[in-house]
Amino acid sequence: MNVPIGALAGEASRTTERLLALLPDHLRGLDEQGGGVLRALLSAVAVDLDVLEGDLADLYDDWFAETCTDRTLPHLADLVGLAEPLPAGPGVDGNRRALVANAVARHRRKGTLTVLEQVARDATGWPAVAVEYFRLLTTTAHLVDARPERPAVASLRDAARLDLVGARHDLRRDRTPPAPELIDPTGGALDPLPRTPQVRNTADGRGRHGLARVGVFLFPLRTYRVGPAEPAGGGSGDPDRSTHPSLWSQARLVGDEYRIDPLGRRTPLFAAPPAGDGTDHLTREEHLPVPLRPRRLLAMLAAARGGTGARETLPIGVRVGRTGDPLPPERLRVAGLEELAPVAGTQVSVDAVEGRLRVYRDGQATAPDEVFVRYHYGSLADIGAGTYERSDVHARVLAADPYRGRREVAGQVAVRSDAAASVLAVPSVTDALARAEQAWSTDAGQAVGATYVVSVGDNASYLGDLDVRIPAATRLILVAAAWPDSGRSEGVPHPTPGVYVPDGLRPHLRGGLRVTGGAGSSLVLDGFLVEGDITVAPGALTALTVSQCTLTGRLTVADDPAGGHRDLRVSLVRSVVGSVRLAPVVPLLAVSECVTDAAGTGDGVALAAEGAHLSVEGSTIRGTVSVRSVDAGNCLFDGRLTAEHRQVGCLRYCYAGPGSRGPQRFRCHPPDDTGTAGPPVYAALDPGSPMYLALARDCPATLAEGGEDGSEMGVHHHLGRPLRRAAARRHLAPHAPAGLDLGVFGS
Repeated sequence: MNVPIGALAGEASRTTERLLALLPDHLRGLDEQGGGVLRALLSAVAVDLDVLEGDLADLYDDWFAETCTDRTLPHLADLVGLAEPLPAGPGVDGNRRALVANAVARHRRKGTLTVLEQVARDATGWPAVAVEYFRLLTTTAHLVDARPERPAVASLRDAARLDLVGARHDLRRDRTPPAPELIDPTGGALDPLPRTPQVRNTADGRGRHGLARVGVFLFPLRTYRVGPAEPAGGGSGDPDRSTHPSLWSQARLVGDEYRIDPLGRRTPLFAAPPAGDGTDHLTREEHLPVPLRPRRLLAMLAAARGGTGARETLPIGVRVGRTGDPLPPERLRVAGLEELAPVAGTQVSVDAVEGRLRVYRDGQATAPDEVFVRYHYGSLADIGAGTYERSDVHARVLAADPYRGRREVAGQVAVRSDAAASVLAVPSVTDALARAEQAWSTDAGQAVGATYVVSVGDNASYLGDLDVRIPAATRLILVAAAWPDSGRSEGVPHPTPGVYVPDGLRPHLRGGLRVTGGAGSSLVLDGFLVEGDITVAPGALTALTVSQCTLTGRLTVADDPAGGHRDLRVSLVRSVVGSVRLAPVVPLLAVSECVTDAAGTGDGVALAAEGAHLSVEGSTIRGTVSVRSVDAGNCLFDGRLTAEHRQVGCLRYCYAGPGSRGPQRFRCHPPDDTGTAGPPVYAALDPGSPMYLALARDCPATLAEGGEDGSEMGVHHHLGRPLRRAAARRHLAPHAPAGLDLGVFGS
C-alpha cells in the first residue's frame, strides 16, 4: 500500500496515543518521568501497525468485485468460474467488474437471451441484441397448429415491419441524385420476417436462419446531444442550460432546405437511449444507438402530441429565429409520412434519414434567416469536433505542449453569441481576440509571457475570418468550453481564469484562422468546427496544436523569407483535417489518432511537409504524403507515401498504398516497398456518416486485424473493435444454449 510519508506520520501519532491509552495510568506516568522511552517504542510500532491495518482494510475490499483492486479482479474471476481472460481496453474497463460480479447469477440463467445480451454488453462495452433464429423460420401451415406470425410470404402492406428487415433502402420520397449513403439502422437484429433455413456457416456472418442458430448483434455507435436538453415536463428548467439561445446549433441553409449539421453535411438523426433504464429485460430499438427511422420519429411525435409521451424525449427540437420559442410537436412533421397540419403559422418538415429540414409558413415553403436546432447525432469514436467529454485529452494536450513560458493563466475571456460585452464576456470570437491583444499590449506586461484563454461557451456559428498576433513567449488557448460563474455553478464565487469545462460544446467558426506568433509563442485550438483554413503567417511561432477539431480546409504554414518557423512544432490530436501543407523549414509534424482526408482538396495531397519529420500514431491518411522522414504505427496510408530519408524511422503495423517509398517496415502490409496488398475497404466515405472511414466487414483481415495486439489499423485502432468481438465470443461461449451455434455480428 503506497501512503505518503506525511500521512503515515499523522496516522502513527494517533495510533501511538491509542496504544498508550491501553496502558495503566501508573505506567504512563512512569514513562513520562523517565523521558518517554516507552512512547518512542510505541511510536515505532504504530507505523507498522497502521500499514498492517491498512492492508487488512484492503483485503476486506478485495472480497467484492466492485471495490477490489485491478490486480485482485482476475483472482475473483477464477473463484466464480470465469476461465476466459477478462476483457481489457478502452470502453470495457468498467464492465469487467460487472462481468465478475454477476457471474454466478448469470450461470443460473445461462442460455437465456437476457443473459447473452448482458454478457456481450459487459465484455465489449456496447449494447447488444440476442436473436433466436429457430423462431424465425417459415413453417408449413397446419390447421391444428396455426402460426400466423410466421407467414411464408412477407406482406408489403406492413411497412413498419419492413423497416426492420435490415436491408439498405432509400426511404426518400424525392429520389433525385445524389443518393444518400444508406446505413442499415439495426443490421437485421430486429428483423421480424421469417426466412427459409440457411446452410451457411454462422461464424462468417452470413448463415443466420437455421434450426440451431442464435445470433448476438453488437452496436458500437454512441449518441451525442447537440444543444440543451428539453426541460422536464415542458417547464422552464434551468434557463442557462435549457432555453439559452446560444446553446442551440444553427442549421445550415443549403438550397431551399436546411441541414441540421452546421457544415451542411447529410447526417442521420439519432435518439438518445432512455436514461436509467435497467438491464434485466431484452434490448429493444429504443435502447440502441442506431439512426432514427422516420416511422419511429412519427411514433414519438404522435405520443408527444397525444400527451402519452414527454416532450423532453423527442430527438429533435426546432426554433425559427434567434428569439423564437421551440416549435411544439404538432408543428413538427415527418417528411414523406405526413402532410402539413391544417393550421396557420410555422411548420417544419423533418427528414430523419438525411438530417434535412424544410420550413413552411402558412402552408408555403419559406427560408427564414435563422433556424436553430437541438438534436442527437451518432459517431463511432470521439474524433473531430463533437459534444463529447474532452477534458482528459485537453489536459494531456496542455501538458504535452512544448511552450516554455509561464503556464499560469494570466487572463481569460468568455464568448457567447448573445452575451453583452463586459469585463468577462464578449459576443464574438473576433472581439475576444481583440480583448486578448489589448491585454497583451496594455496590461503592464503581466499577460505577455503567460497563458491567455479564450473560451467559447456555446454551439453558435461565428462568421468571418479571424486574425491573431501572439507576442513572444506567450500562449493562447482557444477552446470550446464553459466558464463557470456564480450564476451557473453553485459554490463558485467568481470566474477563475484557467478553470473551465471543455465538455458538451461544439462551436462553429465559419471562416479561416490566421495566426502570427513571436519567438517562443504557442497556440492551442481545441473543440471547434472550422469551416475554412488555418494559416500560420511568417513569424516565429513555436508550437501549434489542433486538438479535437474538424477542419474542412487546409492547415498551412507559410514560407517565411526571414527564416522563421525553424523551431515550429505542429501537432494534430484526435482531429479531422482536409490537408496539411508545411513550409520546408518546419522540423516536426506530430499526428495522433487523426483523419486527414484529401478527397475534397482537388489535388489529393494529404500531407506535404518535405522538411519535417512525421510522427504519426493510430491515424487514417487518405491522399499522398511527402515528408523528410517518418515514424508511424497502426496507421493507414491510403495513398502514396514518400519519405526522403528512408534510413531514419520505421513503419509498424501500417498499410502503405501502392508506389510508397518509406523506411523499414515491421509487420506492415505490404511488407516492403515492392509488395502489394489489398486496399482498405471503408464502411462510409461521407464525412457526415456515423461510420466515416471505419473499416467495413469485408475489409481484408490483414488490415482489419493487422494492428498492434490484433486490433485494426487506422484512426479507430484505439477502440479495439476486433479485440472486443473476440472477448464477446469467448465469454458468450459458456452461456450459449446447449446444442445451438452462436454467432456474433455487427461492430
